Amino acid sequence: MPSASRFAPLHWRSLVAAGAISVALALALLLSGMVRCALWIQHGDGANCQLGSTLHGAFGLAQLLWMLWLGAALTQGLLPRRQPARNWMLALQIVGLALLGALLNLRLRATAASDVHIGAYMLQILLTFSACICLGLEYRQRGRHGEADAERLSHAERDQARQLDAARAALLQAQVEPHFLFNTLAHLRRLASTDAGAAHAMLTDLRLYLAAALPELRQAETPLARELELVRAFLALHQRRIGPDRLRLHFDIAPGLDDVIVPSTCLLTLAENAIKHGIAPQVDGGDIHVRAGPDPESPAGSRLLRLEVADTGAGMGSASGSGTGLATLRARLAAAHGTAARLSLHLNQPRGLVARVQLPWP
Repeated sequence: MPSASRFAPLHWRSLVAAGAISVALALALLLSGMVRCALWIQHGDGANCQLGSTLHGAFGLAQLLWMLWLGAALTQGLLPRRQPARNWMLALQIVGLALLGALLNLRLRATAASDVHIGAYMLQILLTFSACICLGLEYRQRGRHGEADAERLSHAERDQARQLDAARAALLQAQVEPHFLFNTLAHLRRLASTDAGAAHAMLTDLRLYLAAALPELRQAETPLARELELVRAFLALHQRRIGPDRLRLHFDIAPGLDDVIVPSTCLLTLAENAIKHGIAPQVDGGDIHVRAGPDPESPAGSRLLRLEVADTGAGMGSASGSGTGLATLRARLAAAHGTAARLSLHLNQPRGLVARVQLPWP
């Protein structure tokens, strides 16, 4: 424990508070005697009482109590930390302060008596005072230690929670697997025997996609520019596989968002869901719109970033939103941002589905 914390009770506020309490206790202890003196004086029997002497005794007792507290505060930091040694030293501290108080009482004449001496009753009183003061400071110190321990435990729990969230996000991120690769390779194999030029172009798009995708699968967050690069390569591959007449792509990205950090593969997950559940079941295909910009529904005093993938496909069915990809993305958003981020699904007009991610935007 640092030396400064050993004498924390000696702060000037503590000194003043201890003095005020000592005066109040002294007055309370001598209150009956002062009232009796006042009554005697009122009835003309002042010879039996000297009110000034009683007040002097109260002042002396307050000094004695305050010095006992000061001695306890000065010696508390010297007590050993380990039990039972601390309890034994605490008992020794109480006895030592009681003896010191007896010597001070002889000097201060706290009882205002002319034949002040150290007797059994006086020692009992001083032991009681010393025990109350020492035990009060001891319980106060233990309470502070308990609060400090609780605060440390709270910090440790928060750190562990953050580490657990990071580990959970990493696990969820590791589960992201683009299933379309198998279909793409099968289609590429067919093209190689029928249209070498188209196969070469598709192979180029696949190389661009893998170059963008593999680094993103190893991290939890990425700049929006890299995420868009990944989504463009992904959709370009599907456009070649499905056909440009069956899959039409549109991008609407607000300027100045390239360096905004977003969850890695979040747009990829939405795009994959749009292809799988929206465009693929439609014989005539459809359109996919990728949008990114400030969220107009941001609450007052904060900003949200809105990422959307909208399709004109089959629309919202019974299984919409229940797939592994969207469930994984929801869990990742909750682990990274809590309730500040959300994934929602909306009907598109005139048909199709809009998958929307809203993120905190510092």
